[in-house]
Amino acid sequence: MTSADKPEEMALRERLGVPPEARHVLIFSESSHWDPNWLWTSNDYFEKLVKLNLDQAIAALQQEPRRVYSVECMFFLRMYWEACPHQHDTLRALINNRQLRITNSGVTTADTILPSAEAILRDLLQGQEWLRAQGLEQEPTLAYFTDSFGMSPALPSLLRAAGFDRTAFTRIDGMYFMGSDFESGKHYPRALSSAEFLMNEKSLDFMWKDMNGAQVLAHWNAFTYGQGDMLAHKGLMRMYIMPLAVQARSDRHVAHRIQSFADALLPLSRTPYLFCPIGFDFVAPLEELIFLLDRYNQNHFAESGIWAVNAGLDDYLALVETHKEQLPVFEMDPNPYWTGFYTARPLLKQRAYELTDDLLLAEQLSLQPANRAQAQATAQALAPAWWLSAVSNHHDFITGTSPDEVIYGESFPMLAQASAEVKKVLSSLQAGAAVEETTPPAAALPQYTRDGDVITISTPHYTAQISERLGGAITGLRTPAGETLLSGLSNDLVSYRDSGGLWRMGLEYQGGTWKEDSRASDAPASVTIEETAEGLALHTSLMLNGETIQRTMWFRADSPLLRCRVSGKAAPGTTINVRLQPEHACKCLHMDAAGGVVSRPPQRVYTPTFWPFQHFAHLCDGQSHGLAILQRHPGAVACLPQEKQVELVALRNATKEKAYGFIGLPANPAKGHVKEPYAFDYALQFTTNGNWQENGLPMLAEDLFSTPTARPLFTSDQPMVRVAAVKTASRGEGIILRLQAPTVPSTPVQIRAHSITVQSAVLCDVRERDIAPLPVVGDTITLTMSGTIATIRVMPK
Repeated sequence: MTSADKPEEMALRERLGVPPEARHVLIFSESSHWDPNWLWTSNDYFEKLVKLNLDQAIAALQQEPRRVYSVECMFFLRMYWEACPHQHDTLRALINNRQLRITNSGVTTADTILPSAEAILRDLLQGQEWLRAQGLEQEPTLAYFTDSFGMSPALPSLLRAAGFDRTAFTRIDGMYFMGSDFESGKHYPRALSSAEFLMNEKSLDFMWKDMNGAQVLAHWNAFTYGQGDMLAHKGLMRMYIMPLAVQARSDRHVAHRIQSFADALLPLSRTPYLFCPIGFDFVAPLEELIFLLDRYNQNHFAESGIWAVNAGLDDYLALVETHKEQLPVFEMDPNPYWTGFYTARPLLKQRAYELTDDLLLAEQLSLQPANRAQAQATAQALAPAWWLSAVSNHHDFITGTSPDEVIYGESFPMLAQASAEVKKVLSSLQAGAAVEETTPPAAALPQYTRDGDVITISTPHYTAQISERLGGAITGLRTPAGETLLSGLSNDLVSYRDSGGLWRMGLEYQGGTWKEDSRASDAPASVTIEETAEGLALHTSLMLNGETIQRTMWFRADSPLLRCRVSGKAAPGTTINVRLQPEHACKCLHMDAAGGVVSRPPQRVYTPTFWPFQHFAHLCDGQSHGLAILQRHPGAVACLPQEKQVELVALRNATKEKAYGFIGLPANPAKGHVKEPYAFDYALQFTTNGNWQENGLPMLAEDLFSTPTARPLFTSDQPMVRVAAVKTASRGEGIILRLQAPTVPSTPVQIRAHSITVQSAVLCDVRERDIAPLPVVGDTITLTMSGTIATIRVMPK
């Protein structure tokens, strides 16, 4: 089928001014990547760069009516709106006629690995609601993650739940990015990576299918999100960090640039369309972009067959979609891109999670019978905190990849401000008995004995031996039948010299250092035993690299779980891991990500590979033996099958990426320190039959690290389907429910209302746009979930 046989494609070409005879169309999409709080604070960025960027963009759009400029997220657009009321009418006109294009409804270009699924979904809702409130009519179906460092493998599920059917991104596992490494680009893409797959498939466009079956049309910027920045310049780059560029607007230079962009993109395109983004961090709009492209087309199109046009990324994907049948379908896990940020600045991550938890609790309490009359007012009172919570999702915020002056001068204070606002609302709610504090029953204490420096703990589930001579490490864990679960030294603390920084570990780049330098088991340590309501507690205090580290293990006779905590902070330039040595080698991993559960190999790209997970990881030997690791907050786990070792990152204080001991990496210049101690909580459970589903690991993790909850207003008949949020509708009327499940339920879900009489129910998306009515019988709603996330609007009587 030719382009002429596709009326939709021809209509798109006609709208963009592309002639039918153009064999290839090179689309330049112009924007500027605005990080709210990376190297500077948000206010500094706005005053020094963003306001000027937008002033220039608006002027350029008015000067060239065919020009399109894109804004990636709402954070700075809102700041500009509030600071420049005289521009309201102009902005509204440019956005509503789609000259100023919105390429994501989020408050930020979020990280999607570390925040909870609900936090990410609220980000997409908050930005859309701000647009609606100002009379800005765009509701994008594209979600552009310009600079996020890898993404949740279930991102298609998240996006489809929010009403998006296409996405684009830059950083995926195995790709080369200039300035990040001293290694030759010839060594990229890395073997068995997502980047290698797409390069081999010769397609930067593909249908991204996730493990839940959700699909979105996707585009990868293989040559960075600023590939076209130097279209009309000579030099190195226009980015604000190191702006080494001079204008070069001659016809010859621009034509040479366009040909070079096309030469790079043509071998990787299965359609007539090529995408060249203009938009590194805080770059100014190009002068007279339409003029430059028109001149090229007039002078060179007849010879080159390449038509150059300025349009939106959404326009590009709409054209590509007309050739969807030619695109590969790829079940992609775009990780690990970098792995150090999974555990950088853990207290910051914890505070972001706690803020989301408090907000969700306040929303549910506001809908309890005693508070329901004030529910709308409560929602309005919580709105500023929800906005700040969404800001914390940013890929330089929750990741901890900003320097100390930004983290301690803006990020922590922002979370503290939002938390204080929510606590004030919580205290004002007439909660009464509606708050259910989850208090576990008093522990049944196991028996223990001391024999010299060896402590033996006996429970109905296992017998553990702990050695004081070896720093309080576990030297053996066996079942009552004598089967070994842990062998060698386990729950040992291992300190690594780590030349990595906030983004990466030293093992991830050429010239980096990742070297074991000490272990807790290198020196004896006394173990004190305490009988507590949580179980028999074994406390050890030890020194690693001059820092005091506290380690606690809790044993219960009535539970197979082994709960543990490591408290303190690592010395600068080091990472402290918990090392486990299970008897059975790890051959496969299953772990939760935002939006679902992913299966991963023990290693990919890096050796060892630290994989991110949110609350649980299940490590299996491929047969019947498994080890479940449970955490309250995001973590990182690595398996070394040959050594039968598993390591968890407990405390990390790698300050700045350096190669060969002294050379900084230009793309990752931020330096940071962990200044405060942190308590790393985790739990272990050994499985001898079944998989993560049959062992109920998602519910186990949720119950183990539970927080105060409201009395349920809605419950599900399926344990795996959780009512993750209950809130007053932001768009329209009624009450909004969010259901989340680790996998797509195989049977219809029954949702029962409590203390609320249901009149009707409607399936909607995360942005609260109604889709279809749902059957209601009595106070029970029936829903067949097509994905792992579903949103329901309930209209009470």
